Amino acid sequence: MNQESAHTSPPGFNGVSPSPAPAASPVDELAFGLLINRALGGSDSRRPSDKSANEVQVDMVLGQAQNLAKMNDQYVETYVVRGTKELYALLGAIYSYALQINESPLRDHILQRMRERMEEEHEIKTQINTPWITTVLRFILPTDRQTAYSYSKVLQVAHDENLTAQELPNYIKERGGIGKITATKDEEKSIENLKKHKEAKTEMLKKILQANAKSAQTIVQVDDQFVINTIAEGKKEGMFEFAVCVNGMGNERRVVRFFKVNKNTEAQLLNLISEASIPDDLEAMQGKLDVLREKLGITSGWGMKPGDKGYQPGGLPAINSAVQPEVMLNAPQSTTVGGVTIHQPA
Repeated sequence: MNQESAHTSPPGFNGVSPSPAPAASPVDELAFGLLINRALGGSDSRRPSDKSANEVQVDMVLGQAQNLAKMNDQYVETYVVRGTKELYALLGAIYSYALQINESPLRDHILQRMRERMEEEHEIKTQINTPWITTVLRFILPTDRQTAYSYSKVLQVAHDENLTAQELPNYIKERGGIGKITATKDEEKSIENLKKHKEAKTEMLKKILQANAKSAQTIVQVDDQFVINTIAEGKKEGMFEFAVCVNGMGNERRVVRFFKVNKNTEAQLLNLISEASIPDDLEAMQGKLDVLREKLGITSGWGMKPGDKGYQPGGLPAINSAVQPEVMLNAPQSTTVGGVTIHQPA
């Protein structure tokens, strides 16, 4: 037997031949997927309801916000709500003190001595005609002039309303706080009514101007260079433009410039004009406006709104050239002044 060509296994340790290598096991794809899942932070035992460590930390951060909200509520209740109640009670006590002085037979002597003490100790000079409540408050709060002034306004209103010291705290609360009390309820109502009436007069002026614009026969063509835009960025443009004219002689008006203005400026100008030109009897003015609209054939547009007398939905009606406007500028048939061309129909 040829020993060189014979295939023999090499001897193992201590002459024992090694066992044959085991065959490779098949790849478990499921186990491989779970391995990747764990590497990415997942878990093969995770449930949909489970939360990761990151989610728990997020919940903890959000929970801190809730705790801060509770602390804020406690602060508001402790220092704002209760503090406000205490402040109103304090004002009630000061008011009671002031009433005692006002009702005292020594009232004038007490106030005079208060003025003297303030001047001697704090160099505060007050006049004899200074309201007595203001003098009392300045004496109590000599180093805080603004607070003394604010409190004195509230107490003066309380005195005008004939309130008791016990009624004052609730009264301040009902009126919306110290800063909201500048006049009695009746005075504030009167002021509010006056404000609304002025606004109504301005609205009436706008409607009259728009109605007259429908049949206005003075046509003005203006080069852009003679129209000055005063509207700042972010402001809303007003409905009307305003012209600056020079009254050179008699009824002649020479137009110099036109101005575009924002709504606030327009309101100020129209308020001024309405106070000078619109009567207080707005009901009578509305009747005249209804007649004017009817004569001009206005059924929509030109300041007319749904609900107005004679209103009909639709576009702007045709201009009735047979109707003359109530007010017409006296201008030549055709003239140019400073780049402004004015045409007046014959």
